Amino acid sequence: MERGVRWAVAFVIGLFALLTLWTGYWSVLAGPSLATHPRNARVRLVEVATIRGGVYAANGTPIAVSDAPGERRFVGPVSFAHVVGYADRRYGQSGLERSYNKELLGLSDGTELGRFWAELTGGVWRGWDVITTLDPGLQAVAAESLGERVGAVVALDPRDGAVLAMLSTPGFHPDRVEEALAATGESRNPLFNRATQGQYPPGSAFKPIVMAAGLETGSLRPDQLFDDQGSTVIGGRRIENANGVAHGSLALDDALAVSSNTVFAEMAVGIGGESLVTFARRVGFGEQPQLPIPRAAGNLPGLDVLTDPAALGALGIGQSELLVTPLQMASAVSLFANGGWRIEPFLVSHLRRPDGRLVPVGHESATRVISSGTAHLVREAMIDVVERGTGTSARLTPGVVAGKTGTAEVGERRPHAWFVGFAPARAPKVVVAVIVEHGGYGGSAAAPIAKALFAHALVDGE
Repeated sequence: MERGVRWAVAFVIGLFALLTLWTGYWSVLAGPSLATHPRNARVRLVEVATIRGGVYAANGTPIAVSDAPGERRFVGPVSFAHVVGYADRRYGQSGLERSYNKELLGLSDGTELGRFWAELTGGVWRGWDVITTLDPGLQAVAAESLGERVGAVVALDPRDGAVLAMLSTPGFHPDRVEEALAATGESRNPLFNRATQGQYPPGSAFKPIVMAAGLETGSLRPDQLFDDQGSTVIGGRRIENANGVAHGSLALDDALAVSSNTVFAEMAVGIGGESLVTFARRVGFGEQPQLPIPRAAGNLPGLDVLTDPAALGALGIGQSELLVTPLQMASAVSLFANGGWRIEPFLVSHLRRPDGRLVPVGHESATRVISSGTAHLVREAMIDVVERGTGTSARLTPGVVAGKTGTAEVGERRPHAWFVGFAPARAPKVVVAVIVEHGGYGGSAAAPIAKALFAHALVDGE
């Protein structure tokens, strides 16, 4: 009898413990996200009673604003649409409108008393503004230069990771979400942010990464010479230079300048699959960047794939199963611009309270991932690419732009055109990644777009 009572007591205590854990989880751990979830009826009530905070460019230009409770107007250029997103009564939110919904509605910690007082006195509650890092002038140049072509542009400040411009085409108007949704079945898909979600083979734009990996692992020497015969056979697969051109004896910077496929394919084999993939992951490939908007991780080939020398050689020229996003490429190239530091891109610099006070938004500190010596060697080689190699279409004044072109094969269709680079080359302020889907050669399709951005960013004559 006593044993049965003990079991019953233990059972009841166990149930209470489970109930306590269950309640604690939903109240403490999941509570904050539930409180601001778009489907929470309480949030809907707050939305229709709140003047939603605005979203602004870095210079204070309004992009999305509200003049009355429950309404939203997108007043900026549509080129900002993928980043800022929409806030629609029927379709909810996307982009920064979604990730900062809590702040835009004034639901941040410590605001409960203010909201209660506003409701009690019949006043109108105002949300907090979101101040982005976006540069309207640079964004406008990107939109004009890319035009109607399908693709993306990303511009970063390599010193801290601030996103200065981010464009994906085709675009959409956030005040006409239904039209955009009706077109999502089309191949152009206007709601898809190619800058952060588009996953593409980088082609030769990946070669600076391979060069850095070789220097860092010690499999390459800065003074090493290569014999380029125009083609090479690796693992039974023939890899050729563009048009089969044989460049003969090449130094390391020469190989990057002329974008020698044979040299970089053999370079990848010398580095080894494990070392090359480990290095690529270290600089940010194969993982999602920490941005508050939808983004993709891309794909790094598995080591089982790279046991095949042919696949490893293809990885050396940015092919194989490698997939990257334009944002990842801009972040990786920032290493060579800033002396070897990996930066985490960020889109929001401050929140602004209704009383005008600014609240800084923290972001990840930079971490060193390659030596300054390696960064210097790759940077100088990328300057040669623009001065005398495949990237001359991005050239401004001598020595001002560093970059790399890419022409990425995609089956039987026309290649994707890439350009990645930075300026001013030896004191960089802006890093740019450009992709034009099925645009052909990177030097002719993507490099001129980057040149336009560099010219705008360096109007001070540097």
